[in-house]
Amino acid sequence: MLGLLIMAIIVMAAGFVATMMIGQSKSNKKADPKYFQHTGKKWMRLSGIYIACIVILAIITIVVWKA
Repeated sequence: MLGLLIMAIIVMAAGFVATMMIGQSKSNKKADPKYFQHTGKKWMRLSGIYIACIVILAIITIVVWKA
């Protein structure tokens, strides 16, 4: 069980790092200069997705460990 939890955390961290790398890439800035407008909404949405995933992972962990 602990191995699955560690793997889930690694996948989430890798997804976060990949998302940041893609968002900050030079080719992305050149291809779509409007990408960096309204970034507050984009960061809030992205943060919400990551927070929801963390909460779901925590709930699943608690349920499985108590079973």
